Amino acid sequence: MSDKQMTIKDVARTMEVDEKTVRRWIKKGELQAEKDIFGRYQIEPAALEAFIEQRRRRYNPDKD
Repeated sequence: MSDKQMTIKDVARTMEVDEKTVRRWIKKGELQAEKDIFGRYQIEPAALEAFIEQRRRRYNPDKD
């Protein structure tokens, strides 16, 4: 992943889920995101990587 900030659409495309799912992850505090000056969510690639790793551990605990 690049160092460029990601949008909800970018994350949805990467994770192959609906944008509503990404918004739900953000609202539940599972995926860290910040709003830009226009009120749009921006996600750091490192935050997405951490989220993916957290989910991998949760759903595949024996693969550590």
